[in-house]
Amino acid sequence: MDFRLSEAQKRLVAEAREFAQSEIAPYAARWDQEEHIPRRQIQKYADAGYFGMTFPAQYGGRGLSTLDAVLVIEEVARHCGISARLIVDHNFGAAITILNFGTEEQRRRVLPTICRGEALMSIGMTEPEAGSALAELTTSAAEDEEAFVINGKKHWITGAGEREYTLLYARFHEKPGPQGIGAILIHRDMPGFKYAGRIPSLGVRGVQEGILEFENLRVPKENLVVPPGSAFRKLMSAYNGQRVGASAVALGIAQGAFDFSKDYADGRRQFGRRITDFQAVQFKLADMAISLDAARYLVYRAAAGAKMGITGRYESSVAKVYASEMAVRVTSEAIQLCGAQGYARSLPLERMFRDARCFTLAGGTAEMQRIGIAGSILGRPLPQDK
Repeated sequence: MDFRLSEAQKRLVAEAREFAQSEIAPYAARWDQEEHIPRRQIQKYADAGYFGMTFPAQYGGRGLSTLDAVLVIEEVARHCGISARLIVDHNFGAAITILNFGTEEQRRRVLPTICRGEALMSIGMTEPEAGSALAELTTSAAEDEEAFVINGKKHWITGAGEREYTLLYARFHEKPGPQGIGAILIHRDMPGFKYAGRIPSLGVRGVQEGILEFENLRVPKENLVVPPGSAFRKLMSAYNGQRVGASAVALGIAQGAFDFSKDYADGRRQFGRRITDFQAVQFKLADMAISLDAARYLVYRAAAGAKMGITGRYESSVAKVYASEMAVRVTSEAIQLCGAQGYARSLPLERMFRDARCFTLAGGTAEMQRIGIAGSILGRPLPQDK
């Protein structure tokens, strides 16, 4: 598989690099420290054309490929995992679900506002007792003559309380199992929508994780995006793209840590010579580079096979497992290469390490991805797919 970049892709990467170096890198440490990224900064990402990159032009997008979007995300993540994750959330996940499975009215009403940065979107999946076992979720959607009435609680919702829209996964008509799950679009201004607090986290601190509660939240029927029945498989297939986006963030963070630690080590002198003259350091750099190249191939492979932003389950899971675990290793090794200074908050490496740790968990744990990979190899469905 040939991943040599086209001239257009080279320009796209160069533009993203220049943008990240001037508009993101100088402020990334502050956003981490303050645990907040200003909305005016997020607007810059929309203005740069980094939201809805893969959406068709009629919905405000640029019509780029999933691989194009991954290239931008990787470049941004070299400097700031917070910013890269925001770009992922507004190219994949909930937005891609609306693009592929929503009604034409929903696409025209919602997607252009995402591309312009006028509205941000979360995905409401996880519950206190339904994380990896998503098919056991209990947030309910009862139907009356005029609306769906939502009751329940979600937690670990990225952007909770800060984003206008949430694509909510709920159980319809009290039907058990995956057949009862559908997705409906809600807005934070709807009566019965409650932001119930933030969950402080180890890394990616500028993107708020929080709790949402719903009490008799009435949602117009025209906001139903994916009705129950075949919805669960559709929703999971759309979420594969989110995993590829997360993999690209992990890859970019690791590449940024590698670049920083390599330059630091090459300029560091001990025992009368550069520490990169020592074979132990050379081997460490070589192993880091090998891991990065392997992860990049897997992420690009998954992205290159996408159709309308939906990537293959096997390829997405393989990329996510390897890239996320690689990022933890490489950022840790980058700290080690820089010695005590690597551990200091004055360098970006400790932030990169904390941010990287997110991606073996968020978007599906490495353990659940391995179960899915094994299911593909063996040709057997997962328990929640039965």
